[in-house]
Amino acid sequence: MQAHPLLRSFISQAVGIGLFSIAVALQCGLLMVYGHCPFGVAIGDSLCSLGFLALSGYCLWYVRQVIPITQVQTVLALFVLLLWSVSGLLGEVLTEEVSWSSYAPTLPFRLLYGALLWIILTLWYALQSKQEASIETEDSTTRQVETLPPTPTPTPAEVEVIDRISVKDGARIHIIDLEEILYLQASGDYVTIFTTTGQYLKEQTMKYFEQSLPSPAFVRIHRSTIVHTAQIARIELFGKETYQVRLKNGVTLRASHSGYKLLKEKLAL
Repeated sequence: MQAHPLLRSFISQAVGIGLFSIAVALQCGLLMVYGHCPFGVAIGDSLCSLGFLALSGYCLWYVRQVIPITQVQTVLALFVLLLWSVSGLLGEVLTEEVSWSSYAPTLPFRLLYGALLWIILTLWYALQSKQEASIETEDSTTRQVETLPPTPTPTPAEVEVIDRISVKDGARIHIIDLEEILYLQASGDYVTIFTTTGQYLKEQTMKYFEQSLPSPAFVRIHRSTIVHTAQIARIELFGKETYQVRLKNGVTLRASHSGYKLLKEKLAL
């Protein structure tokens, strides 16, 4: 069973007492203005009637959890309002100024005022219950996520390292040894493989070759270029923070700043 909202913190209790005091002051003022009641009678009436309503409202929280049937709660509300409408008589008894003739005209006002307070309290309880259910659902989801086994992250040892590349060319399949490769270059959805014997088009991604080709033999020096480091003749500065890699066969490849740093790291330059 959920704890009562007023018991959750000192602030909640202070707010509850403050709202009760405002309701008492408001009813007392209305009784004095429209009911022509003396202050002593009005304050005694308000404290008794609203005290009864506050106690009933406090119990309503637990009734809603034990009997979540709308019809039962409606009957309970009508019963409480009936008792509330005459509970003010107790205050007049305490002040020794009982007068049914002056009390009866205030019954419609009491019923409307009590019904308004009861509806506000019911709606607030419904909001609190909804928030509690939402928090419980989130906590349950969090616990389920925490108990799930972590998704294994592939480590470099788990990535398949290839030692050759097969390329289908019509009815023929070319087997390319890694030693024959000069460099690879992105070509749209394909990768062009440049070798010592020619070039081949492979339907694959640069990311795949970056992960699958052995390192440091192959290094991605640009988002569109992977070079075979054994084929590099020299590295030259080409513009601001841009470099070019010249291969032994005279081909020049552009290297980005990050690609140059990676190349230096892999080759321990």
